[in-house]
Amino acid sequence: MLKANRTYVLLLLIFTFSFLYRLLLMLWSNFPSGADIGLHNSVIHSITGSGNTNFMHNNYQMGGGTSLTFPGYHIFASTIMIMTGFTEYIAQAVIVALFSSLIVLCAYLITRSIWSESAGFIVAFLVAISRFDVEMTLWGGYPNVITLMLIPLTFYMFLQKDRFTKVPFLVSTSILAGSIFLTHSLSAGIFVGVTVLTVLLIFISPKTFGTTRKTGFYWLLPVVLGVVLVAPFLMQAVPTYLSDNSSAPNVPGVKDINFAILSTRILPLEFVFPLFLIIVAFVLFSRAYKGRFVSLPILLLSAWLFVPLFLTQGYLWGFIIDYNRFLYFIILPVMIFIALLIDHGSSFVTKIVDFYRSLPAEFKRAKQTHSQKTLVDSGSGVFAKINRTWKIKAEKNEKTLSKKIDWLSAHLTHRTVYAVFALFFLVFSFVFIPIFLTPMEGHNIQSFYQVMNNPGWEAIQWAKQNTPANATFVSDALYGWWFGGFAQRPTLSAVDPQYLTSAREVDPAMNATNLLDTDYLIDNGLVQVRDDGGYIARHNPEILATLNWTYFPYSFFTFDSNDIQIVYTVNGNLTSVMLDQLTVKQMQMQKITDENNSVLQATVSIVRGNDYFNYTQLTTVLKGLPFVNTTTTIDVADSGVSLNLLLMTVEGKGYQVSYPDIRTVCMMDEGVKAFGQLIFNLNQPKVHVREEVSPPLIELQYDLKGKSQAKLEISASAYSVTDDLQYYTNPTTVANHFAPMITANLNANQTPTDTPFKQTFDYQAEMQNHSVSYIACRVLEMYPKFLRDPSFSLVFINSEVAIFKANGNLNQDG
Repeated sequence: MLKANRTYVLLLLIFTFSFLYRLLLMLWSNFPSGADIGLHNSVIHSITGSGNTNFMHNNYQMGGGTSLTFPGYHIFASTIMIMTGFTEYIAQAVIVALFSSLIVLCAYLITRSIWSESAGFIVAFLVAISRFDVEMTLWGGYPNVITLMLIPLTFYMFLQKDRFTKVPFLVSTSILAGSIFLTHSLSAGIFVGVTVLTVLLIFISPKTFGTTRKTGFYWLLPVVLGVVLVAPFLMQAVPTYLSDNSSAPNVPGVKDINFAILSTRILPLEFVFPLFLIIVAFVLFSRAYKGRFVSLPILLLSAWLFVPLFLTQGYLWGFIIDYNRFLYFIILPVMIFIALLIDHGSSFVTKIVDFYRSLPAEFKRAKQTHSQKTLVDSGSGVFAKINRTWKIKAEKNEKTLSKKIDWLSAHLTHRTVYAVFALFFLVFSFVFIPIFLTPMEGHNIQSFYQVMNNPGWEAIQWAKQNTPANATFVSDALYGWWFGGFAQRPTLSAVDPQYLTSAREVDPAMNATNLLDTDYLIDNGLVQVRDDGGYIARHNPEILATLNWTYFPYSFFTFDSNDIQIVYTVNGNLTSVMLDQLTVKQMQMQKITDENNSVLQATVSIVRGNDYFNYTQLTTVLKGLPFVNTTTTIDVADSGVSLNLLLMTVEGKGYQVSYPDIRTVCMMDEGVKAFGQLIFNLNQPKVHVREEVSPPLIELQYDLKGKSQAKLEISASAYSVTDDLQYYTNPTTVANHFAPMITANLNANQTPTDTPFKQTFDYQAEMQNHSVSYIACRVLEMYPKFLRDPSFSLVFINSEVAIFKANGNLNQDG
């Protein structure tokens, strides 16, 4: 009983530490870190706010619509909120910290049942400081945390089947399985995959694993019954998933998601492959601990590792999903493996210490025998007396040393030695193995994922109290989740595609990203151009390369209006003005389409001016051609005004590629293997490329010759080129390789390809299309974009957030 009490006390201490550690990290800055808590709160309020039983609909996420978030956690959390009256974010933090800590107990139980109690305690502590588990709570993967507790608990119940009668076993495991299916789709898939693979191997060769096919049947039956328990929900969820989830086959509109995932979330095989070797280690440990290489528990652990590891390479056969998320499912088996290493290493060292502890007793008996024999043989005389005197002194010293050795031996018990070395290995793991988390690292991760603070919360409360319930907001990816969930307003969040799963979310996320970043965007599938309009001196325009190895375009040439200077004369007085200082008179996008409404040409037109002249800039992209054409016209408004110079500085990338024609400037960025070219079609400037600065600057000087009108044209493009290193050995090989390409680009009569337009974005049109009422902006440098544009009015601002009202939309009462 005393031993059992000590066991429970130690386990309780580890569990309590785990709970307090997680809760402290989550609430270190008053508000839980991470953005997904806002997503979860939007699901909760979609369920409780209107009594909505359509769990696949979210009233607030991405403007409201289809949702692929399974509601098990949210149903439980809303119940706790109603029962306790806790603040929404406090209740969620407590719930998730608790369930995350319960993984500690599940890890202990399953490791003890498979290996030993000592290994169980070690794995409990390792899970308590697991980086992956803690990090998931900090970024907000709450449903996944719940299922990461339910899965090992269910597997533990499977392994303990013989301790139960049939009905209690089937009832408990079926409820657990149903809870997994109701809570998290990916976890449900992993759980079913591991269980089915294990059962299949049991059916094939039960004797190999020391079990029977009947056991396999009783493992599989709860999975079926769990599906039956939540069948009403699954009947609603499965069709929605098959029609909207980016990983489902033949779902339209998910190309951006899949390409972004392949660009950013792939796990290389060389990173994953060593983890497969843990399966071999489990087999060897089983031989050492249990006397046989394979058994049912080893089969389960091996499948538990194999399934998620195998799925990390799903892109090889076209299964596209966020592969990094599979790592969360292998952490517990990996922790068990590390615990076994520590347990085995500590036991091995303890056996060595036990062996050497036994040596003093053997040495003492041999010494006594030797001393007696020596005294008998010592004889008499002076030397004999001296010898006996030294013997007596030596015996006294030996007695003193023997007492110390006896004391040390009495305290260095087998258990003490094991505990010392186990503690040493645990501390070593804690400090030097990156999958574990020191308090400082935990604080850094919490700070990295921290989204909310008091000013941000103040803006959310203002919106909740001062805007109509149907007002649609736009905000950045992280803050937008909080905004939708806690202000309970439909919110378009600027989320990168690799973090999306729903085809419905791609368009609103892309539009939110563009609204917060620019006014106009044209992408014809070969080159992309963005123009921030006339109200902010940034990207006027920006030319981006469409790279062939990543979803994300690469900014190559940038024209900024605060780097464009017009020098002119007014009644004989020389003066100058920067382009960004001119008043914006007109901004618009015009498109030409065919009979099928496919875009053939898109042009951004911006007119600026003052009392003396108008500056008109047309940026045009044609279907199937890789060059963006910019045409600039300057017209004086008074007879006493003449134009002298136009000074333009263009920011480029890489280094200049030499070519013997002053009509063009070519740049090469070897880092991303992208090539860019400017062609001066009309009105040749003086060109100076400053490569000594970073990024390099291309300085253009146009002599306007004192005329009353000036016109100039520049064609610009950037795109991927070969990554064969033989063409980049020196400037000569680079110039020789690109010379034919440059020459071909200078040909004015190029044949367009059949590449369809990928995207056009006009901020005013898209605000109307998505009924955008307010912009919640947290980027200070972007404030002028909205402050100076008459399409917006500033309605709220503090030290962190500015909220701009979109003037003229239909759903912004008040």
